[in-house]
Amino acid sequence: MSPAMECRAEDPAELGGYAIRGRLGEGEQGVVHLGADADGGQVAIKWLRPHLAGDPAAAQRFAREAALARRVAPFCTARVLATGVHEGRPYIVSEYVDGPSLGQAVAREGPRAGSGLHRLAIGTVTALAAIHQAGIVHRDLNPNNVLLGGEGPRVIDFGIAKAFDANATIGSVPVGAPAFMAPEQILGRPAGPAGDMFAWASTLVFAADGVGPFAAASAPEVVQRVLHDEPDLTRLTGPLRDVVAACLSKDPARRPAAEEVILRLMEHPAFSGSAPFQPSSGKSFVGEPFSPAYPPSFSSSSEPIRQKGRRGWVVAAIAVGAALVTTGAVVVVAVSDLGGGREVRPIALTSGPAGTPSSTPVRTADLVGLSLPGTDATLFEHPSDPVRLTTYSVYSTKAKQWVYYPRNSLTGEFRKYPDVWESVLSPDGRYLAQRGKRYVDGYDSVRITDRETGRTSRVNVVRRPLSAYIQAWSRDSRRLLLNVGNPVKASWQSTGFAIVDVPTRTAGVAALRESRLRGIRYGFAPSGGGVVALAEQSSRQDLRFFDDSGRRLRSVPGVGAGLADHLFSPSGKRFVTTCPGLAAGTTCVYDSLSGQELKRVESHCTNLATWYDDDHLICWLRPDPGGRRHQAQVVDLTGTPIRVLVDAPTGAADLSLTYTYTYTYSHTD
Repeated sequence: MSPAMECRAEDPAELGGYAIRGRLGEGEQGVVHLGADADGGQVAIKWLRPHLAGDPAAAQRFAREAALARRVAPFCTARVLATGVHEGRPYIVSEYVDGPSLGQAVAREGPRAGSGLHRLAIGTVTALAAIHQAGIVHRDLNPNNVLLGGEGPRVIDFGIAKAFDANATIGSVPVGAPAFMAPEQILGRPAGPAGDMFAWASTLVFAADGVGPFAAASAPEVVQRVLHDEPDLTRLTGPLRDVVAACLSKDPARRPAAEEVILRLMEHPAFSGSAPFQPSSGKSFVGEPFSPAYPPSFSSSSEPIRQKGRRGWVVAAIAVGAALVTTGAVVVVAVSDLGGGREVRPIALTSGPAGTPSSTPVRTADLVGLSLPGTDATLFEHPSDPVRLTTYSVYSTKAKQWVYYPRNSLTGEFRKYPDVWESVLSPDGRYLAQRGKRYVDGYDSVRITDRETGRTSRVNVVRRPLSAYIQAWSRDSRRLLLNVGNPVKASWQSTGFAIVDVPTRTAGVAALRESRLRGIRYGFAPSGGGVVALAEQSSRQDLRFFDDSGRRLRSVPGVGAGLADHLFSPSGKRFVTTCPGLAAGTTCVYDSLSGQELKRVESHCTNLATWYDDDHLICWLRPDPGGRRHQAQVVDLTGTPIRVLVDAPTGAADLSLTYTYTYTYSHTD
């Protein structure tokens, strides 16, 4: 930052426990002071101006944005340390960066070039990626808000940053320096992350030539050039020029996201050669956002992440909806994706007559065996049995992909869907959520079909290169949870989760600043609000509870491996994992509130178990030890098998099944 100027008479002697040593700068919203703690450590403190303190909306916005800024990952930004209120005026305490602004450095030393310019580009766009993943739009990125500290460039000043859904302006005037503002921002329209990418590109051009892409003699001329003229990119070459040109598109939908820019500048293989930026005007980016090596959740959104030929399958059951804790709800639980390395997934839930937990299922010998075409697996069904196959998919060795055959209804005919990664019914059976194999308009999206009305809508979830696979439905069928991230070295690296609001057809993304996100999976909390997370494929994990924004609420440490999207029993009182440190076959049952272990179940399960009802589990068993044959069975809490659900003599490595289980559940306490 600039050397501190002397304090003025109106400046406080102390803010937030820091002694005020001078002024670092000021703007429309506030004054930035240099503060020092008792040990001499320096901080920057931005304090809202007095005339805005009387504006409740401005003060509230300032405080809200300050709180959001604390969620931004600290790399490449000036970390927010604290927030507070002094004399009725909010303030933000942030890390002090000892170095000049980019604007000052260019004025003193001249423009940047070569590797120095490239490092500046990488550092600043990485900061924007972190800011955007925290749900914030900076809205005033310019050379004065980029500091050149000893550890590299830092992006500062989140005092005027806004949440993604906000469209207000400060004092009815668009925020930002006109030479670095996107066209939509100049016109007073809502400014999103794409506006920051425009400002980033303009800042990079300034760093390269000292004037910027739309230099003119007056501010009105600058505005006209931003709105109507092509940028001057004379001093830029190679990949950086291409990236900057794309970010300076007049149409915000055609600008790449910060994450894509990072990959472009790093010459990631996905963007090798002359691969063009994909505009959002009706074109699609064909790609496979997931790695073929990582096994996703029961309803993973990308088929390539399933390992063909992987053994040891998992069966999963859905925790019943909030309405089911009352007596007399009939539960429809779907267990999906048996085989092919896919975990089994719950799908549907309906209400029905009152009753009690189902009795011992019909004996296998009394069932009708149904063969699935193209496989040697046998499905056991009976007209009176509540078990129904809802979907199956077959791996095509010729096409090297999985082909889905979901039913038209819970008991209807099967229909082929060759062009989707997955199809998942909502708990009430009304909605079909599908994730396609293409990025559309630069987004990984979900298509939701209302089977009552026939209406189909597409909901954009995350922008390329991120992907989002379907993880779980909420209990009331109003929300859809997705796992956001990308493959890294043959495993899934999550960056957080997304929640689609079905009635409004909108999606909100929560970025997590958590450790051990590789291999993590998510589920809705049993209480009906918030999200849980649990990493799999390890003997000991922490079960973490988050609110919808990604803020951690609590943790249950030291539990075993499990499936976060269906850990909990129908009542929600218990959850189940493989016992910590032990292999599949030893299952631990825990109290959901306290995290205390309640029971250990010894069985012959070959993989993770989940709930059938509060007294039964579902898992895969191997009836011929040493062989490839598998059977999905219901077992009680002594580990005793109760009922065969499917028999696969050769493991059905090329087959994935979705079963729907119906049972009557009563909960009265």
